Amino acid sequence: MKTKILKMSLIFASFFFALYANAAGSCDFTRDLEFGSVGEDVRCLQQYLNSAGYTVSSSGAGSTGKETDTFKKKTEDALILWQQANGINPAKGYFGAISKTKYKTLTSSIIATAPITPTPIEPSVPKGTTSEELKAINKIKEALDMIDKADDEIDDFNGDTAAARSNLEDAKEYLFDAVSSLYRDKDFLEAFESADDSFKNAEDAYEDAGGESNEGEADDEIDNAKADIKNAENIIENADEDDKDTNEAEDILDEANNKLDQAKEAFDNEDFEEAMDLADEAADLADDAIDAIGDSDDDKDNAEEAIDDAENAIDDAQESIDDANGDVSDAEDLLDDARNKLEDAQNEYDDKNYSDARSLAKKAKNLANQAIDEI
Repeated sequence: MKTKILKMSLIFASFFFALYANAAGSCDFTRDLEFGSVGEDVRCLQQYLNSAGYTVSSSGAGSTGKETDTFKKKTEDALILWQQANGINPAKGYFGAISKTKYKTLTSSIIATAPITPTPIEPSVPKGTTSEELKAINKIKEALDMIDKADDEIDDFNGDTAAARSNLEDAKEYLFDAVSSLYRDKDFLEAFESADDSFKNAEDAYEDAGGESNEGEADDEIDNAKADIKNAENIIENADEDDKDTNEAEDILDEANNKLDQAKEAFDNEDFEEAMDLADEAADLADDAIDAIGDSDDDKDNAEEAIDDAENAIDDAQESIDDANGDVSDAEDLLDDARNKLEDAQNEYDDKNYSDARSLAKKAKNLANQAIDEI
């Protein structure tokens, strides 16, 4: 009986929030959105996904009320789930023409059947304090997300799922208790504690079925961010030795290290979702720092010289092949590779990426010389 009541409650809640999100105001998508997109239309997409049950993040950046204007991995993952649920193929997290059409169809049909616009009731929370009721609601939402995650992991698991299913049933029981405490008894502390127990049991079920815990994922994200920052530090150090302008890059790298410190602090506080978000931002900043490295005045000239050297080496290799007797197939293959590298170098030069152009031209020259050696 509990399961039936809870299931009906969740169906009603999902419908209500989807109805409210779309009746209260729909998004105006005038462009396609994808990983890396930035703008208020991204924020609107995140708000829609969160309200429709395809959670971008259960806490921190991207969570309900904290949506961002940047399209990153969690937005992409949530969008893929929405696409799969709505029969959009391919479901790759690209919000293009097909997805926009489906979005308009869904939102217009909801609005047509529900012309009354609900007015959101803002909770009365004194500034600088946290509402116990809101804490309970957020924890229930986290538990629901983890239950869904565990359920999917169990369905995909090929091993023994007995322990996982037992933990999942316990999670659902605790969730029912949390919902009852919240809405029937108005005991927000009890609701939070039951929801926390639900979350922990669902997380255990997820791990029993082979899934990696949020703690493990956060730890991995932090390690990856550390590696990205270390790589950026090495690249910036080498660029500085080559007399390149690294001032902006170093400033951005400082931001990356600050984000990494915040991620570690969130991890220590067991806010693993927030830790993952911050580690993600640190990794993105490390990439931005590399992109911010300026070219030195000599880079263009050096790239031109390297391209000229590669062209001469390729001409010499072609002449050697033309004059050779016997099998020159290996040499011709190497020469083809050299020409491809040279073309890449010229493209990078045209895009003013002079360091990359020089590096590719040197590889082209080496391949041409190897072709001569093969003859």
